[in-house]
Amino acid sequence: MAASFEKGLFPVLLAVILWLPLPWGSNWEGAVYLFSSAVFALGAVCCLLHAHGRLPLTMPFRRARPALLLIGASVVWAGFQGAPWFSDLADELLPRAARVYPDARRVDPDLPSSFSTDPYYTRLAALKGAAYLILFALILLLTRSRERIRWLAYAIVACGVFEALYGSAKSLTGLEFGFFGREVGRSVAVGTFVNRNHLAGLLEMTLAVGVGLLIAGRFSSPGGNWRDWLRGAATFLLSDKAPLRIAVVIMAIGLVLTRSRMGNVGFAVSLSVTGAVYLLLARSSRFSSGLVVAILSSIMLVDLVIVGSYFGIEEVARRLEQTTVVEASNRVDLYDYAVPYVLDYLPFGAGAGSFVASFLPYGGAEVEFLGEWGVVGWLPMALAVLLSLGAAGLALRERQDSLLRATGIGSFMGIVALLIHSFVDFNLQIPANAGFFTVLLAMGWLARYMPVHHHKPASRQSEADG
Repeated sequence: MAASFEKGLFPVLLAVILWLPLPWGSNWEGAVYLFSSAVFALGAVCCLLHAHGRLPLTMPFRRARPALLLIGASVVWAGFQGAPWFSDLADELLPRAARVYPDARRVDPDLPSSFSTDPYYTRLAALKGAAYLILFALILLLTRSRERIRWLAYAIVACGVFEALYGSAKSLTGLEFGFFGREVGRSVAVGTFVNRNHLAGLLEMTLAVGVGLLIAGRFSSPGGNWRDWLRGAATFLLSDKAPLRIAVVIMAIGLVLTRSRMGNVGFAVSLSVTGAVYLLLARSSRFSSGLVVAILSSIMLVDLVIVGSYFGIEEVARRLEQTTVVEASNRVDLYDYAVPYVLDYLPFGAGAGSFVASFLPYGGAEVEFLGEWGVVGWLPMALAVLLSLGAAGLALRERQDSLLRATGIGSFMGIVALLIHSFVDFNLQIPANAGFFTVLLAMGWLARYMPVHHHKPASRQSEADG
């Protein structure tokens, strides 16, 4: 009974992940509370099953303990920032925030000091951080087999295809209404989000998983002449990879239609970087390596150039050109406002989620995490991301299983793409994108440490028994 109950938890987890983008990227408080409640409930059930010996820890979960502890440390720090304790200590160690409170107390005379300039939103950020931490743990704990990894990867791709089709349909037909009837009034693809860059961020991650599934595998060389190579390539294209190739094209079209500059740049750069890392680390035959190069080249040229030109890739190129020529002259140098903001709140930060309250005197959004969380909270998060990225990279070199290698590729590429995009946008502040990013981090550990059980053929097994 317990085993069947445990099997039912994984579909619920997939449903929670797939729900995240639907209510405007879950970027409102009601959706945050719903998502948090769902993962907290799943986490509580898993704790009860584990306490009764019905849900043992998996190898990826054990190996990912350093990342779990680092993320947990950041969450604890955010909770400390928003707590109304140690007010005298906060006044002494964070003088910049202390100067904010006299003005705030004109509105609320009983407002206690804290390590945050906006304690309410800092506590909300801590709640979201705890939810992401539990989501990370649930992925590692409930994805207990190759089959579940496959379901997880294809669910992510299916989400990307839906968002791309939905966003493209609205953009191409002019029916500009958001999910649940919320009007967004834009001529670009936004999907179920309210901002095109947020949809682009999600599609970068789902595209990465799709590309990983597409190019991963072990392909034996069909022969030495060009006819055999063509026959091998045709066999590949007519295999079960063909639907994946169509899915990648659909998501690429959706990405182009967002007209997001850094979204498209992030995807293109991450595709190139991941392809180079794959060819450098993966132990593959010449035919397999050549086929990977051909697939990556086709994605870059066919999806982004030929197909993209039909759907307006030139608009993205024009916006990039205008950024370098026109907009650059109107933008303040990053360091003119980033350095004072960060230095004023070092080392403890202004408070997670307090960006609006603390950054008004400065302007600019590129250093939001470091300014809010401070070095104390930001460094553990950064280390956890680097550890997960390293686990995904090692999976490309060490794992021979095609599905686990695909998972490593998708994790590595998706993390790189969103990190690139996050240099100029705040995708990681959107719960849906932060949640999917958390899933990609966990997938890196799954790819590296998921055990592979090889079953003997029935005839040999019977001989051994005899």
